[in-house]
Amino acid sequence: MNSRGCAEAGVRKRCFVHLAGYEPVGADQSHRRFIREMARFKDTWNVQGSVSLPRYSPDQCMVSWTVHTWGPNWRLDTEFHNLLWDDIVTADMQMSDWRRIPLGVAAMMDFILSGTASKYLVAAWRHFLFFLYPLSAFTAIVSLAILLAWSVTARGGLPHHSASVTVLSLAVLILLWRLLREKLQLRHALDNWSFARDFVYRGRPQFEERLNRFAQELLRLASETEADEIVVFGHSLGVPISLIVIDRALKFGAEFSGRSKPIHLVSSGSSLLKVALHPAAGWLREVAYRVANVPGVYWVEFQALSDPLGFYKVDPMIALDMAHTGKPIVKIIRLSRMLKKATYRRLKLNFSRMHRQTLMGNELRYAYDYYMLSCGPIGLPYWVENFDRIIAAFGNDGALVMCSSVAAAQSAREVEVAP
Repeated sequence: MNSRGCAEAGVRKRCFVHLAGYEPVGADQSHRRFIREMARFKDTWNVQGSVSLPRYSPDQCMVSWTVHTWGPNWRLDTEFHNLLWDDIVTADMQMSDWRRIPLGVAAMMDFILSGTASKYLVAAWRHFLFFLYPLSAFTAIVSLAILLAWSVTARGGLPHHSASVTVLSLAVLILLWRLLREKLQLRHALDNWSFARDFVYRGRPQFEERLNRFAQELLRLASETEADEIVVFGHSLGVPISLIVIDRALKFGAEFSGRSKPIHLVSSGSSLLKVALHPAAGWLREVAYRVANVPGVYWVEFQALSDPLGFYKVDPMIALDMAHTGKPIVKIIRLSRMLKKATYRRLKLNFSRMHRQTLMGNELRYAYDYYMLSCGPIGLPYWVENFDRIIAAFGNDGALVMCSSVAAAQSAREVEVAP
């Protein structure tokens, strides 16, 4: 890391826009989680920081807060903006199981019959197994219910005919479903695939309106912020959403593509291929191609082996049969290197929790750290380009040691380090 490169890499203010995946995490909960996980970040890197109270947009589609982070010789201010669509997820969760199950199963059958599931097998077999999980689990519960019902009628002296077995099977199925649906996370899984199908076919007018709202909000932030860089961070289904939002912002405002401050896109635990591989998602493939070809957008994607919900060692543009543009830059990360051994052993089979690790604070210093990307003093492109060496840029006391010129540049701006 040369001094000149470090000087160019330093930022004093960042605008960070977060787009979550399909999870019912609202404004207050996301703020509490941010504060909780930031405490780990501060301990791990030996830095200081504070988080403001949340501020809500009038329509409750965005929650924002300000983050101040600092070390012995640097300081950064982050405008953190969380674009919200948890209300749509929560509404899905409130539907009855009598509606959820047929919708979820029908959605999964659509992904199978359209050939999308077979594309998962080719692109990333772990994601293929993730796809099979809810359908396989539900089939196993139904089979167990029938087996138990048949066993009871055969050995319990009950009338052994089809009507008895059918009624008892249904009763046992309802009981098993209520006992296992939360433990196995089946309701969320079925809702997820049902929403994914609607996403592909653009069957949610309310969601389409929300995407337009997000694009307008991104335009507003880009025009008003004084930040040195804007980072749009998408996680899981938030990745295709972030692409759509950037693409629509480019359409809505010509000044967005010609702005002087860089736009950076970060993909983590991406579900882009989950929906974009569907034959009916040609419109989404076109969105991805357009964003990948915008000169002013820097796009990096982080992929992890321990996250079967994402896609591992897959260039999404190549998987979508698009011309290679050099974007996104694919970086392979190890979730095991973010956590202490005991923590990793405890969590590694909790796939949904491992999927969310790239949103959490690290217990160990590692080149990928959500809070360094959002609240650290080094710009995203320089961080990515020096990915294998970036940890050495920070001393044990949290000071910038290898990028001393970054600190010098910040000092020259007379940035006062908080006590």
